[in-house]
Amino acid sequence: MIRFIKYIFKTTGNGFYFICSTISKGFFYYFYAISSFISFISNSLKKLFKKLQTDPSASFAIIFIFILGIFTYTNVYTPNIKTVKVSVDNNTGKSINAPKKNIEENKKSNYIETNLFRIYGNTDINSINLDNLRKTNNQIVAWLIVDGTNVNYPIVKADNNDYYLNHNINKSKDSNGWTFMDYRNNIDLSDNNTIFYGHNLINKTSFGSLSKVFTKKWFNSSNHNIVVVNDSGRHIYSIFSVYYSEPVTDYLQTNFYDSNNYMTFLSNLKSKSKFDFNIELNSNDKIITLSTCTDDNKGRKVVHAKLIS
Repeated sequence: MIRFIKYIFKTTGNGFYFICSTISKGFFYYFYAISSFISFISNSLKKLFKKLQTDPSASFAIIFIFILGIFTYTNVYTPNIKTVKVSVDNNTGKSINAPKKNIEENKKSNYIETNLFRIYGNTDINSINLDNLRKTNNQIVAWLIVDGTNVNYPIVKADNNDYYLNHNINKSKDSNGWTFMDYRNNIDLSDNNTIFYGHNLINKTSFGSLSKVFTKKWFNSSNHNIVVVNDSGRHIYSIFSVYYSEPVTDYLQTNFYDSNNYMTFLSNLKSKSKFDFNIELNSNDKIITLSTCTDDNKGRKVVHAKLIS
């Protein structure tokens, strides 16, 4: 009986030791693997830093990558940009739903914004005052808002179509340029075709967010409106055509021989559209055209809208 009990205890003890041994080998293996990985990284960094001490070109590459990262973050990354949803009462001309912040509120916030497109893009439609804006730039002629996009900016007009390709609203040199009206157009929007230009910026400012207009999601959720504010008030346009184009100028025509020539022009624009907006056109219509580059910079994204109010 005693021998049997000893046998049981011995067997149980050996089994318990075996279980503990198995658990220990499996459990502590991960600590061993982690420490080995840390050691590998440490040795690799030592070799890298040793190489950097004797190789100026490698040091230059590291510095260049660091500077490029900072530049990309500050110029490409776009924090919390909200698209402008503009619903306008056609009878009163008042906005029903507009951005909450204006320029002054943005200045008072803790976050200091330096991108001029983002600063102006937070302006409430009801607080737009073109006379005050002209204290900054006397070439400001209007304000442009496209529903469901970030386009919510002052429009400038020079005596050519080159200046604002590389100057901002403050007339400072800037590769991002500014949104501007074709120099051939009258600022009162009286032309048959009033044209606006802007760069297709990767951070979705300027006309970069017009890419939304080419999506089915935007087509189904937007009211398709564009609002232009100028000295005579608010002008509401309804989009009737969006399409991609080769870098041609046929859609940039502003003068027409007669009504038949103009109707042919309008019919051609409508036939190119990616979506059917179900809008009728006639020779008395006034339209606006928004033009920007495609993402590969080889073609054009074009948006047309006709005046409805």
